[in-house]
Amino acid sequence: MTKKTGVLALIGSPRKQGNTDIMADEFLEGARTAGANTSKVYLDDYHVRPIAEVADNSRQRDDPRRDDDFPLLLERFLSADIVVWSTPVYWQGPSAQMKCFLDRMSSYFNHPDYVKRFKDKGHIVVCAFGRPESEHGDWITRPMKITVEVLHGTYLGDVCASVYQKGKVRQMPEILEACRKLGTDAVIAIREQRGSQ
Repeated sequence: MTKKTGVLALIGSPRKQGNTDIMADEFLEGARTAGANTSKVYLDDYHVRPIAEVADNSRQRDDPRRDDDFPLLLERFLSADIVVWSTPVYWQGPSAQMKCFLDRMSSYFNHPDYVKRFKDKGHIVVCAFGRPESEHGDWITRPMKITVEVLHGTYLGDVCASVYQKGKVRQMPEILEACRKLGTDAVIAIREQRGSQ
């Protein structure tokens, strides 16, 4: 029996049922229609400290703060086939919760015990921002594309929305549909990619 594609949404916003949470839910719904198993993690529900001092050589790094919740979250991340990075734009970047998760990964991504498990994942970005200009999504998508390249993954796309009030994205059917479509398309793409390896 073929293993179902696992999709994990990492929610960087502290607002449950906020815009990026809703967008992630729509993405996961689309992924389920393509036969994926889906799950969601609210990073704000976990105790993850900022990165500590680490070695310059990424292959020799240790995580001196691994006594918090990060190793649990990392295992969820490593077990997924597709990761949804869902965050609002806060001060020209991701939320502190998301940034903290990303920083802590740097103790692991190139470590010999973990490097293979980081590779070949599909990555998606969903983000919301309060400014009217569409380029404000670039504060998230541009660095995430570089991150995905460093992780030897595949950037499968993004949906970014100019929306500020909590939950208002529910009134934007074109955004919700774009999230659902990307969810379905991402599962199909990663399945095809792995079938050709």
